[in-house]
Amino acid sequence: MTTNRITLFKILFVTLLAFFSVSQTYGQETKQELLELLELLKRKELIPEKREVYLCRLSCIYKKTDSIKAYDFADQALQIARSENSPGREAIAYEAVADVARYLDNVPKLIKYADSSYTAALTSKDELALAYGHYAIAYKYEKIGIKDKYIYYMLKSLAYFEKKKIRYDKLVNGYENLGSIFIDNNDLKYCEKYNKKALDLAYESRNPVNIANGLTSWALFLVRSAEQKSPANIKMLQKAETYYLRAIAIFESENIKGNLNLSYGRTCLNLSNLYLYHFFDSRPQETLNYLKKTEEVCLKLDVPIQLMVMYGQQAQYYTNLNDIANIEKVLKKVEQQIAENPAINSRYYALLYKNYMDLAELKNDFPAYRKYFALYDQALRVRIEKENRVKEYNASMRFETEKKSQEIKLLKENLETNKKVNYLYIALVVFVFFTLLFMLRSYYFRQKSYLKANLLLKKANEEAAFLSKIKEEEARIALLESELKEKELQIAVNEKIMKEQANIKLQQELMTNNLQLEKKNDVLKDIKSRLQIINSGKPAEIKNISKTIDKSMEVDEEFELLKTSLENTNPAFFSALQEKASGTLTKLDFKYCGYIKLGMSTKEIAGHMNIETQSMRMARYRIKQKLNLDRDIDLDDYIGSV
Repeated sequence: MTTNRITLFKILFVTLLAFFSVSQTYGQETKQELLELLELLKRKELIPEKREVYLCRLSCIYKKTDSIKAYDFADQALQIARSENSPGREAIAYEAVADVARYLDNVPKLIKYADSSYTAALTSKDELALAYGHYAIAYKYEKIGIKDKYIYYMLKSLAYFEKKKIRYDKLVNGYENLGSIFIDNNDLKYCEKYNKKALDLAYESRNPVNIANGLTSWALFLVRSAEQKSPANIKMLQKAETYYLRAIAIFESENIKGNLNLSYGRTCLNLSNLYLYHFFDSRPQETLNYLKKTEEVCLKLDVPIQLMVMYGQQAQYYTNLNDIANIEKVLKKVEQQIAENPAINSRYYALLYKNYMDLAELKNDFPAYRKYFALYDQALRVRIEKENRVKEYNASMRFETEKKSQEIKLLKENLETNKKVNYLYIALVVFVFFTLLFMLRSYYFRQKSYLKANLLLKKANEEAAFLSKIKEEEARIALLESELKEKELQIAVNEKIMKEQANIKLQQELMTNNLQLEKKNDVLKDIKSRLQIINSGKPAEIKNISKTIDKSMEVDEEFELLKTSLENTNPAFFSALQEKASGTLTKLDFKYCGYIKLGMSTKEIAGHMNIETQSMRMARYRIKQKLNLDRDIDLDDYIGSV
């Protein structure tokens, strides 16, 4: 076939790929869990609420195998909710019925029960019921083609399920569908966001089938992303292959346990499509192997649409090889599937006849070409007519939905207007009430203020009289204080005079001591001269020397006199010095300190004590050390301040 002759099954796969990318994540219960649910329903002690939950779960399970049972279980749950008069539980049961209708592609019933679920949820105001109601109404808008509202309500529903960490099957399914919506519009940013969310929640659920579905959706996103490049990004395609293989391994593991899931077929079809359109040239044998594996899985699942896509992939494979015989075999199988499923979409008839036309043209069989052209034309008209009816129905439903939305909006606006009027009346009543209350309070406070003013006036008069007495007492106290200060001043003057007299007396005594010192010096000189005589051999003079020494001792008595004088004028002088020096001062140190206190210089003290000036300096240094004085503190200033 030439490149412009697109085969039936290539078109078929492209048109149905979206279906498989958004296919529902069906109930994940195993056969054992299904049996347990049925056993639980037989218990008489089971409370109605639990029974309703189990019935909804069974409806979700049976919708893919027995729609009558699925409807029956959902209807039983609805009757229980009605008998309990619980709008919230009614919303959940209505969602279960709408879910079965959605699986069967029964749009009128889906719309009817989705609206009922949403209305009951709004009535109940229960968060869980609102989550189910939003989920149901979202799929209603998807079916009638209002995608923005589908996205809005789906996100609101999923936000609650995610917050409460429940219904991971709906979470994974919902985020997968959102990703598919954006992938159809080539919005890879949001597609990546929601598919990644679906995969993360699948892992969080720890449910193998959820994880496999999440891996499949993520792989599909990678394929679409890789196809945006020219040529396609091979590394990204290889990564997608890895995710598909991981998902298939999970499905096979579940199949061994007896849990065969329809999503298994979707994943196999997606992987074989990856091989067929991207790895055929480099890995033709591997492509054929996976086509056979996909055929085995799809035949076991026995889902007509999956079988049609699978045969389409096979036809494409043989078309790539120009294998006309195998193409004809595949077309026979497709024709058989269409015959066995008369309710199948008319587009498949048209595509089948179109492919037969291309095959006849390739074989130069003109009569066959005319035959299939007529059939193709008829099928195409039927298809167009059905599609027009669907479009008309969807348009009418959109119109009705928009009309209802406008009516609801108008009712809400009227309700808001009535609320505003009611609030205005309430505000007016409140204003009048508070005005009267303010007037009463003003009168009360005026009366209270008048009484308070009188009381304050009386208190002010009493306080004025009291203050007058206080001022008189303060004047008397001030007078007494003045007299006291005068007396204290007189005492201070007397003390000053006494100190001056004591200082004069001390100076006089010092002068006397100076005279005595001079006398002592004369005596010492006399001793010196006599000692010289002794050296001349006059021992008789020794007695006289003793007398002279006795006289020199009178100098010590002079210090005692000085000490007595200082203790009279400054009793704490010597004790303060000894305390500062920690008891290390000697009697000679006290002499030096006493002379320093009198204001004598180092030279004067040395002369008075008949010692060298350098010796006196050393004595001053030792005294400063004993008193623990810093180097920058002058000894004279310190002793003068004591």
